[in-house]
Amino acid sequence: MRIKTYEADTIQDAMDQIKQDLGPNALILNTRQVTKSVKWFGLAKKHMIEVVAGIATPKKTESDSSSALVPIPSPDVLDTQSENSVVEGKTVEAIALRNIRSALDDVYQRQIERGINKELSQRLVYLLDDIISNSVSHNRELETKTIRQDFNDRLSQVIQVSGGVDFSVEEQQIISLVGPTGVGKTTTVAKLAAVSSVLNYKKVGLISIDAYRIAAYDQLKTYAEIIGLPVELALSPQGARDAIDKFADQDIIIVDSVGRSPNHQVHMAELHGYMQVIRPTEVHLTVSASVKFEDLVRIVDRYRTLDVSRIIFTKLDETVTLDTVVNGAYYTKYPISYLGVGQTVPDDLEIAEIERISSFLLTKQDLDKVLERLNEPI
Repeated sequence: MRIKTYEADTIQDAMDQIKQDLGPNALILNTRQVTKSVKWFGLAKKHMIEVVAGIATPKKTESDSSSALVPIPSPDVLDTQSENSVVEGKTVEAIALRNIRSALDDVYQRQIERGINKELSQRLVYLLDDIISNSVSHNRELETKTIRQDFNDRLSQVIQVSGGVDFSVEEQQIISLVGPTGVGKTTTVAKLAAVSSVLNYKKVGLISIDAYRIAAYDQLKTYAEIIGLPVELALSPQGARDAIDKFADQDIIIVDSVGRSPNHQVHMAELHGYMQVIRPTEVHLTVSASVKFEDLVRIVDRYRTLDVSRIIFTKLDETVTLDTVVNGAYYTKYPISYLGVGQTVPDDLEIAEIERISSFLLTKQDLDKVLERLNEPI
C-alpha cells in the first residue's frame, strides 16, 4: 500500500490534494488537527488539518511489471484471505478505517466496564488511535511490544508516577503522611521507615502526631523497636518542632499524622497547624484503593490545603480493580509514589510503576484483540 500524509488549512483542501495525488479511490486512514510553528522564531502558531491516506499497489506478475496504482475494492468483494491484512510482525500494507474504529470502540467499552471515567477512557482511545495512525503513516510494523511501549510512554503524560523516596538526596528529608482514618497510614509509615533504614541504610527518626489514638503511637513504637529506630510522640505543634530538632542528625524523618475525618473542620485546621510547624519536604496523601471515587474527590479537596505533593494508594489487596487508583490519579494530578499491597512490613509496599497501571488499562487481551481486529480483511 502506498501511504502518504497531507497537511492543509481545511479538510477539503487536503481531500483535493489526495485526489490529485492518489486518485479518487484513495482510502482515508486518519485525520487530526495539528499545530505548526510559523515565523517570529516559532512563536506564532497555525492550526492545520493532517490527513493520512493510502491506496493499494498491485502485485507484480511475470506478465505485468507495471507499478500503476489500482483502486481499493469495497469490503464486501475483498477476499477474506487478503494478503494485505495486518498481522503482528509484518509490514503494514492495508488498514481499513472501519477496522481501526471498531477495535478502538471495543477498547473504550471495556474501559467503561472496568469503571474508568469516560473522559479518561476517551483520552486512552485517542492515544491508541494516534499510535496506530502514526505507525500506518510511516509504514511501520504493528507489534504488541511496540504498541505497549508507545502506550506506556503516552500514558505517563496522563497519569504520573513519581517513583519512591529519593535516597540520593543529601539534605535531611521530612516526609509526612496525611489522610483519613483507617487507610493504613501507620503501617505505611513503618514500611517506608524499614525501606529507608534497612534497605537503603539511612538514619531514620519517626514522629507520631496522632494524639487522639494512643494505640496508633503504641503500634508505631512497636514497629520502631523491631526495626531499631527512635520514635517520638508530639502532642502539640511545638512538641512536633521539638521532636524534629531532636532528630537533627537523622537523614530522614517520617511523620505519622492524625487520622481524622476530612469533614471535621476543627481537626483539619489542627492538622494544618502541625504542618506549618513541621514544614515537611514531602506530603504524601494516603488513601485506600477501595474507597469510592466520590469519597476520594471529597478527601482530596479537603487535603489540598496541606500542599500535598504525592499520593499513596493502600489496601490494594482488598480490591480486585484499580479503577479508584487510575481515576484518582487522573483527577488529582498528583504523582503516585507507592502502592500498599498488604500488611507485611516492608515487603508489601511497592514503588508505583506505569507498567502496572498500563497493564490494567490496556490488558494483554485488549491489545491482542486490537491486533486481531486490525488483521481482519478490509
